[in-house]
Amino acid sequence: MNVVYRTGRAQDCPRLAEFVDMASDGVVEFLFHDLIPGQSPVQIVAQNLSADRDHYTFRDATVAQSEQKIIGMSLAYPSHFHRISSGMREFFPSDRLKHVENIFTSEVENSLYLDTLGVDQEFRGKGVGSQLISLTRKKAVAHGFNVLSLIVLADNAGVQRLYRRHGFEIVCHIEMDAHELIPHEGGAFLMSCDLSKLK
Repeated sequence: MNVVYRTGRAQDCPRLAEFVDMASDGVVEFLFHDLIPGQSPVQIVAQNLSADRDHYTFRDATVAQSEQKIIGMSLAYPSHFHRISSGMREFFPSDRLKHVENIFTSEVENSLYLDTLGVDQEFRGKGVGSQLISLTRKKAVAHGFNVLSLIVLADNAGVQRLYRRHGFEIVCHIEMDAHELIPHEGGAFLMSCDLSKLK
């Protein structure tokens, strides 16, 4: 299988948004459902990515492409952008933000935050996710970060094993109540990887 890894492009946004939704395990659906009439959560996320702000943009994505199909992606940006912004407070209902507040207030300072890692179901187990993590580590070092951080749901043991293989360790447990749109229990874990140990 020939896979090309490249930086995200504006035209990728609809597909990138699908991966963001998939990797969020219900959080995207919870936050965005029924907010804009006639638009799905995935469509709203695609618009946000294409807006090309200073973070959370298609430019922050590393894309895995096989032939003409995007089969995976990672999305990473400086950790200080992982927060509930004033714009989010204006856009989202306060009860939704309250539900995920602990997710957005848990941070490893001065790290590159891996917001999304997703691989198409058909292409899992072929090393695509591992390569995306490796490229994100290199991106972190290139931008002057010695730490890579991420948040993973506590009951997603399979993904946690993948991250542990790549040097990630749990920093803390994050409390989050269950919800019908986020069908997971146990909250989440903040994890980090000390890149200086991997050089």
